[in-house]
Amino acid sequence: MGLPSSGTISANMINAEVSGRSATANAPLSGTSSTPQTGSLVKLYVSASPPVNQIAPHAYSEFYGRSFVSTTPYNSSTVSVFNGVCPFNGSNPPASQQYHHNGSGTLPAVGNRCFSDAAGTSALASGYYYLTGTGSGNRTYIQLDNNGDVLFGFPTQC
Repeated sequence: MGLPSSGTISANMINAEVSGRSATANAPLSGTSSTPQTGSLVKLYVSASPPVNQIAPHAYSEFYGRSFVSTTPYNSSTVSVFNGVCPFNGSNPPASQQYHHNGSGTLPAVGNRCFSDAAGTSALASGYYYLTGTGSGNRTYIQLDNNGDVLFGFPTQC
């Protein structure tokens, strides 16, 4: 769901956003040193979207709008042009890369954002990506925009 982007924010709200933690978990903001300690709220949010700055001093306001992206892994080719994912000879490009998307389906669909990492912090480059298939007419692919979002009409087949 994510934390609010303004207004009241509390340690309980910050704790509750972290998967596997309860709203009543007892964690310090950052610990006693200038480097956030393991288990502190600041350290827990190093993989949030966007991440909390790990440099002191810290304040609760740093957590406004933070969330943890839930992603689904899938296999794909590397980024290419259309003829790279749909060669005229009907061959299948290797789907040897594991990427992640923020949708609920097995494969990314229109409106999903695709990432190179499970934390959902590095969006994939714009272009075409081969997903799966066997020969002409059965090869599924997607096209991504500059934000890593699957464009309207995708996935589709060639």
